[in-house]
Parts: sequence; C-alpha cells; structure tokens
Amino acid sequence: MFEQLTDSQKEIIDLQGKNILKACPGSGKTFVVAHKVAHDFKLWKDKNKGMAILSFTNVAKRELDIKIQEISGRKTLPYPHFIGTLDAFISQYIFMPFGQTVMKCSARPSIIEDDFIERYSKFFWKGECYSNGCDPKNFYIDTEGSVYDSKKNFIDCPFTTNEPCVKFKVSTYSKGYATYKEALIVAIDILQKYPNIQKLITKRFPYIVVDEAQDTSEEQMKLLNLLFDHGVKNAMLIGDPDQSIYEWRDADPSVFLNMYNGKNWNSKELNENFRCSQHICNATKIFASLSETSIARGDTKDSSIKPIIMKYNKGNKDILIEKYLDLCKEKSINITPEKVAVLVRGRSGLNGKDYSKINELWQTPITFLLAQATYYKGIQNVEKTVSVIEKILYYIIFESDVNVTDFKEIQKIYSIKEWNYLVFKLSTRLPDSSLTLKSWKQAIIGVVDNFILENNIQYKNKVEVKTKSRVQDNNLKDFLEQSIEVFFADTYKNDYLSATIHAVKGCTFDAVMLIISTNGKLTSNMINQKEIDTEEIRTFYVAATRAKKLFVLAVPDTIKDKSLVRFPKEHWDYSN
Repeated sequence: MFEQLTDSQKEIIDLQGKNILKACPGSGKTFVVAHKVAHDFKLWKDKNKGMAILSFTNVAKRELDIKIQEISGRKTLPYPHFIGTLDAFISQYIFMPFGQTVMKCSARPSIIEDDFIERYSKFFWKGECYSNGCDPKNFYIDTEGSVYDSKKNFIDCPFTTNEPCVKFKVSTYSKGYATYKEALIVAIDILQKYPNIQKLITKRFPYIVVDEAQDTSEEQMKLLNLLFDHGVKNAMLIGDPDQSIYEWRDADPSVFLNMYNGKNWNSKELNENFRCSQHICNATKIFASLSETSIARGDTKDSSIKPIIMKYNKGNKDILIEKYLDLCKEKSINITPEKVAVLVRGRSGLNGKDYSKINELWQTPITFLLAQATYYKGIQNVEKTVSVIEKILYYIIFESDVNVTDFKEIQKIYSIKEWNYLVFKLSTRLPDSSLTLKSWKQAIIGVVDNFILENNIQYKNKVEVKTKSRVQDNNLKDFLEQSIEVFFADTYKNDYLSATIHAVKGCTFDAVMLIISTNGKLTSNMINQKEIDTEEIRTFYVAATRAKKLFVLAVPDTIKDKSLVRFPKEHWDYSN
C-alpha cells in the first residue's frame, strides 16, 4: 500500500493524536491524506463510531474519495464513516437535527441557496434597497436576531426602522430557512449551549480529518475546535496557507497558521514538491511561509529552465502569447490545453471584458438558471447540469416560495424514474452554449414552452425569460452579441488553456505564463511590495507553482528591472 510514499510521507501515516501539517505546492496532500485514511480504515474496529473526512468543495471531496477508493479497493467509505464537505457535515449532523432547539422555528430547518434568496427577498426589497446596492445574499442573521451585511452597505441604509433586510432575514429565520453561513452560526451556538449534543457528535466521530484546512474561516475553526477540545481523539488538519486565495469566501489562513505555530498540536511540514522543478522551487521560496526551500522530487526536478520575466507592450498581447508559445516549442513542450496555460487574475483579462459583472443582467431568477444550465451542458459538466435543471423543474411545477428541490414534494407527483426522465429530456433540449445571448433568449423560450406542452406539465410558475436590453458601460454594450459561455466561463481552450488563476488552483501544467498589468487586482507593484501573507502574494504564488518546467511572468515594458526586487537574476532569466 505504501510503496509510492517517501519516508517523510510514511511518517504521517503512523501519526496519532492531534496533528497539523503545513504542505508545500505539489507535496501530494490529497495522496497522503488518502493513504492515511485507507490505513486507519483497515484497522478500524468500532461499528457505530466513524471517521469524518472533510474538505471544502465537492470537487476536492470527489478527488479525495477517488484516491481512497484506489488505495483501499472499496467503492466508498461505508457507514459509520463520513466523507464530504464541512458544510455538508455541519448540515447533516448538527444544523438539521438540532437547529430547532436554537432557532425556535416552526419547521425542521433547511438550507437555502442563492436562487431561493433572490425570489423570496423580492417580497421585502424596496427601490431604496436596490439604489443603495444592497444584495439580499450578503445579509445574515445570528441566533440573537441581529442582522448583518457582509458588504457593509447596511451603514448607509436609508431606513431607520422596519428595514426591509431585517424583515427579510427575520422571516426566513422564523421559518427555519438558513444560508450555510447562518447554519454555521446556529451550529456553533448548539455546541456551546448543549454539551450533551457536543458529546454525542464527538462520540459518533472521534476521528476527524480536514483537508485544505487553510481555507477555513474563523467561525468554521471555532466549530471544529469545539469538537477537537471535547471528545475527538484523533484529528489531522492539512493545508498550505500560502495557497489560501478565497478570502472573499471568508477563508482566513491566519487561523490555520496560529494553530500550526501554537503548542497544542503536533506541527509538521511537508516540503517535498513532486510538481515543480528545483528552479521554480528556488524562485518562489521568497513568496512562501515555508521554513526552507522546497525540495523538488518529481520527474521535472532537474529541468534546466529558470523562470522567466518577459516584458510586453500593452497593445501587443497577441505578440506576447506568440512569443511564449514559441518558447514552449523551443523547450520541447507540447502545446495543448492540458500542458500549456496562460493565466490572468480576473475574467476581464481573458478577452478584455468581463460581462459577468453586468449588474442585474438576468431579470428573473429562472432566466439565470436556464442560462447556467446551458453553460454547464456546454462544458459537459453533467452533475451541475442536472442540479440546475432540477431547480428549474421545481420552480416551474411547484410553489415558488418553498425550498428549491424538496424531493418529498416531488414524489407526491412523480416517481424517481419519471422525475429523472424529465430532467434528462430538458437537458437534451437546451440550446447550444455558443449561441449569442440574443439568439439564446429566442431559442430557450421555445424549448421551455414545447417541453411543457409535450410532457403535459401542469405548471404553477410561468417561465419569464428576461435580461437587460441595454447597459451604460460602453465597453460592454455588445453584450447581447456574446455567447452564453462568456457570462460564466473562467477558462477558454484554444491550442492552449486561457484561464483565471482561481480556475486552475489544484491543476498542473508543463508551462504557465501569468500576464499582469499596471493596474487591477494583481500588479507588479503588489507582487514586489505587498506583505508575504496578503492575498495578492498568495494568488501569485498559486499561479507560479502550477508549472512543472516553465514559468513565465509577463509584465508591461514600462516596469523597470530595478523595481522587481523579489525577482533576483540568480533565480530568474530576463527577456525583453
């Protein structure tokens, strides 16, 4: 089972108690966690107590699940074990079964998502709310009934009493509806107020592993510590705080680092890099919190190519990319979307414009869902296509003020087979995602109308497909002539992959070029002057460490070499 593990990785397998691992890029975090879980599963004796293996996204959960399956030879971890996202764990084992004890709501609590919030908030939102830029998705309520706005527009609220946002959150809370953030707040309150529930959960799960732990928020770590400190026997947190780039989702890498540097946990560093060359490891050390330079162990460890600074004229990005691709050929790197990437910080860098930023583009929630389903079908993401289509069908057939996909309600009318058939039929009818928005609107209306007629559907909510017809921003006025892909995509495939940095986190390429400008969310000044523990530095670090052989940083030709203080010629080659 452990033939492929290095000595330092094998040490992790035998760890017991409470351990926290700081891992460098390409260290095989998922690989190590999967081996650890498979090893401990093989030795597991308890029939009613299990391991909880947690991550932060369904993508990361699936990747970990697949690795465990490959190593253990089992299809999935059976009862009494749990493998899933932290949100799912909180919802399934704390919020859903015990939420009523704190919320005092009239029904069993349930999680609501963005489309439900958009629909339900329209009963409360007023013109002043929209004028003030208030988005109902940014508001949350605590267990004391206080309402907060994560974007701080609350402080400019024109209402002194009967604020629509407060009435909206109080209404949803009283009915047992909560966002994932609110479910977390409720779960913490439950664990703090009811020690018996706390003991019940830690008895059920005395062993907890948290993968990608650098992405925990302060509140999530507070909940985890309530379990770690009150009954959990074995715990492992593993992550790379230098790759935490989701602060907009409340991720706070300092929470992980504080625990790593504390005295209550056994701290270890995984510093063998199986992805990058030694030259890339040397050049990126200055941007990391690692105690020492990572040791390259992969098949490209001895690559002779130093990372490169490449200057470009702002109006000639095509020439820059052509020069980069020629360099790839010169270095015997095959140019395919799987091996060669061009990265930017934001979507506007992909094609010069970011149409996803058009405010209130989708005038009805159902329009957004139909467009989203069209996009997911276009990129062949079956799971997300099915998930969105189920929401669409639920909206059409059932009441709009109930939760998005209540399968108990569905089964009052349809068998599982009948429901799945409807989902499949609608998915096959969706228009091509390459259609322009203008053409798509005409096509999707016909698709939905014919689908309802052919399947004899008794609908309760008429489908209104509406988008904006004009925008003020001159740069985006051609939005109706753009394909559906443009409004959702953060990657484009040509001979190479063009993508945002966030879209390729966790990916590996033979060659990567990162293009930065003199303004925007990631600039040369930021990379050279910001503190190492800032999100801008971590974002750059993620981009640089996607590359196995060749990393190119493209900067405007107005940038002076002397300003590139973190790019010494000892580790970098300069190309004009």
